[in-house]
Amino acid sequence: MPADEAKSHVEANDYIEDAHDMAKAANAVVLNPIVSHNIDDNSLGFSKTEERRCLRRLDLWLLPFILFTYALQYTDKVILNGASQFGIVQDLHLYEIRGYDPRTHRPIQDLHRYSLATLIFYWGYLAGVLPAAFLAQKLPLGKFLSATVVLWGAVTMLTVTVSSYPGFMVQRFFLGVCESGVGPGFSLVIAMFWKRDEQPLRYAIWYVSNGIGAFVGPMLVYGIGHIHGSLRPWKYQYLILGGLTVIWGALMVVVLPDNPRSARFLKDREREVAIARIQSEQLSEENKIIKVHQIVEALKDPKTWLTVVSTFCVHFVNGACSGFGAIIVRSFGYGQLKSVLLTGCAGLYLLAILIIAGGVSSHFRNSRTYIWCLTEVPVIIGAALIWKTSWTSERSAALAGFFLLFTFAPAYTMLLSLVGSNTGGYTKKVFMMGLIWSVYCISNGVAPLFVQTTEVAEQYPSMFKGVIVTASISLCCALAMRLYLVRENKKRDQSSNPDSGSGIAEDMTDRENAHFRYAL
Repeated sequence: MPADEAKSHVEANDYIEDAHDMAKAANAVVLNPIVSHNIDDNSLGFSKTEERRCLRRLDLWLLPFILFTYALQYTDKVILNGASQFGIVQDLHLYEIRGYDPRTHRPIQDLHRYSLATLIFYWGYLAGVLPAAFLAQKLPLGKFLSATVVLWGAVTMLTVTVSSYPGFMVQRFFLGVCESGVGPGFSLVIAMFWKRDEQPLRYAIWYVSNGIGAFVGPMLVYGIGHIHGSLRPWKYQYLILGGLTVIWGALMVVVLPDNPRSARFLKDREREVAIARIQSEQLSEENKIIKVHQIVEALKDPKTWLTVVSTFCVHFVNGACSGFGAIIVRSFGYGQLKSVLLTGCAGLYLLAILIIAGGVSSHFRNSRTYIWCLTEVPVIIGAALIWKTSWTSERSAALAGFFLLFTFAPAYTMLLSLVGSNTGGYTKKVFMMGLIWSVYCISNGVAPLFVQTTEVAEQYPSMFKGVIVTASISLCCALAMRLYLVRENKKRDQSSNPDSGSGIAEDMTDRENAHFRYAL
């Protein structure tokens, strides 16, 4: 044997050489996932240095794809918000005349059709999200996500072929169907590649893309809207941004892995470490078999229904932020183009608050439910400011209230990370992600109906009363979730046998695995 090969052979024997051996080694110790960082590294089959190197590679390669993809999705969703200021409402007859103002004799426009065009996207998303979640389990995940991005970009570009309100409704519905796989898919990616205490920051970074999309999107729409050509300005917006999405999706096909074993940007040893890291958390690897009993367990789990109610309530405010942002800000008395720019500036606030929330959750363990609770308070304050302050004498206060509405996003990142961290069993996790994104669609699909443009003189009371109520319910759900999880952990601590081997979770659910501890 050559000297260099012999040396390599000796070094290799200092470690556990494959994922099977890692599983055996981890079986020999009792692992509490919440405190697994205190366990001797050698018992897990990798050193701290190896883990840091692996984690750094995962962050450098995967996070940019998650960030940019979701920023594109948010941008494609808010194109309609910007296009509403560039003629799409008039061209596609997204309004109806409801009489005339007796003072100005101007027609009173009812944007009910625009509301329906906004919300039908989410009903399309709802129709596609559960099938997409299970396709993400059955198909190679990276290829599935890449194909989804290409398809939604193509449908976005096809908006320019629409010439009527009914046609636009059909197009928006299928756009929602095409985009429905991205949320559940990336939720599975985060759960598959990062440990539980690493997930909140990664979810926050993912949702930073909403801030980027909310800021950059309106700026792009504003700039593209000034193109003077043979097409209407809003058509260039859909063509250019949709084309960018198609190009990005094609790049993802080459780079995005299906699972840690197929991650070409990791070396062989780093792949082993990536697999062992997730196994040490009492979480199972990717599993292509759909297990019905795990779905039944999810439906019986109290956490599921707290999560469902919270998801609906957290996202109710998004009806005002995304689809009607420019219209609401313009109601404060700002000009057409300035309204688009100000909604983009609200995206900067969203970006900052997400970074802060993600950083706090990473440095203070078991703080996710607290952050979720606290970030709902500014939403309540913001809705009250818009509803009750004078838009003529206190316009800046109303605008500040609009900015505060965007604080809902960190609450949702904490909620998503709790589901990813606290759900054992691959089918149960897939089902939970599909269910969450389904409720996300229902909330976003209902909320625009509460933005009654005929109520502009009363400052949209239907919408902002709803925001105050739903944000308050979400705050209560956060406290209830924490109390429930604390109680469950105490019960498991009292009943656990420290001498029993924990075992790597062979696709066990969190309720089946007595050694599973819930993150807070």
